[in-house]
Amino acid sequence: MTFIFLNIIIQNYNEAAMFINIEGIDGSGKTTLVNNLKNTFPDFYYTREPTDGFDYAGLVPLENEYNSILDFFLFTYDRIRHQKEIKENIKNIVISDRYIASSIAYEGPLIERFFSGIDETIQYLMDVSRPVKCMPDVIIYLDVKIDTALKRIINNRKVLKYRDEKLSVLEKKNVLGFVSTYYLYFLKNIKKFTGTDIRVEYIDANRPENMVLNDTIKIIEKLL
Repeated sequence: MTFIFLNIIIQNYNEAAMFINIEGIDGSGKTTLVNNLKNTFPDFYYTREPTDGFDYAGLVPLENEYNSILDFFLFTYDRIRHQKEIKENIKNIVISDRYIASSIAYEGPLIERFFSGIDETIQYLMDVSRPVKCMPDVIIYLDVKIDTALKRIINNRKVLKYRDEKLSVLEKKNVLGFVSTYYLYFLKNIKKFTGTDIRVEYIDANRPENMVLNDTIKIIEKLL
């Protein structure tokens, strides 16, 4: 099973602030969900990762075996900058398309070969992420099957990629499987890796987008 998730973060920068972060594997519908939330909650501040000012393509050198580690450092750098944007704009509620869990899930499988397993890999990534002080308080995890996500990707994008590399259907399916494993393991052990009590809720994201949106709205409204 594969899932998307929505992280809801109570931001300590402002007593009245709430930071909602939407996460998920490719094809999970997270960006669609964010766009739909804009219509329901137009007064919220919307942001994303990588941030608009982050030139990933201009920073990454030629491919080599250590690029996956470099990727994580670069995305962590962008995330540290992103916190400043959140601090400057959070007056009520901020919603971000992707946050730290994306880096854990996408870079983790690629650098696991340098470590003894998933635990040590995630712990390393979290150690590097210590300057990132904004951690989730609530995670809404949207459940979507890998085959469903893959079908959406094929229908919407035609070309299968991981970063800028073209993939076959089987290769992309394998990538989604590894990413899903890291997402799930990180969530299951969220307190261990973040040191904070984070509430996790689950939504079935295999359904039509309006049903996913309605369930998400209900959860957000309960938190307001």
